[in-house]
Amino acid sequence: MLMTFNPAINGWAIFSESGFADACRVMAKRLRDVCALPESEPLWRAGRGFVVRDLPWTEEKLRVIPPFEFENWAVIALGGIPNKVQVGDMGVDGRIFPVSSSAAPRKQQEGELGLKERWYPIQVKQKDKVGRPDIDAFEAMMMREDCEKGFFVSFDYSSDALQEIESFFKRSHKVIVALTVQEILDEHIAKKLV
Repeated sequence: MLMTFNPAINGWAIFSESGFADACRVMAKRLRDVCALPESEPLWRAGRGFVVRDLPWTEEKLRVIPPFEFENWAVIALGGIPNKVQVGDMGVDGRIFPVSSSAAPRKQQEGELGLKERWYPIQVKQKDKVGRPDIDAFEAMMMREDCEKGFFVSFDYSSDALQEIESFFKRSHKVIVALTVQEILDEHIAKKLV
């Protein structure tokens, strides 16, 4: 990642290098949320905003980035914390810790400390269309970990997958929020995250 300040125009520019796209997104989010700087080319030129360059912001580009980077992109876009390892994640690519996580902690496993927080799992699949088997595996993980809500991200979902999500809710009263990459790119996910 290269973040440069142009003193001539008093503005910031963030450039992505291979493998640093997630860091650039985090910095851009902080500049927007914490510093209240708008992301705008004209305002950047006027010294009152910032720009981000060379990030994969289209579906086409996201389809070809490495899977681990794609997972990190999706998890961070949802406000979650990505897993640091790729293997042995038990079907969880990231976690969201809600503000109210201290209420009703999950069941303690043998050998664990009793200070576990409530969390929502995130599963990410870099597939054109997620099918029912993917949803079934995610449901099993949610039952095993006693999670009341989970998020699943993919480019699209088969009708069987969406039907299984509905059936799972009716059977268990646990919620799986199915999000598409395009919804995340269009930033139409706020009401689904609640």
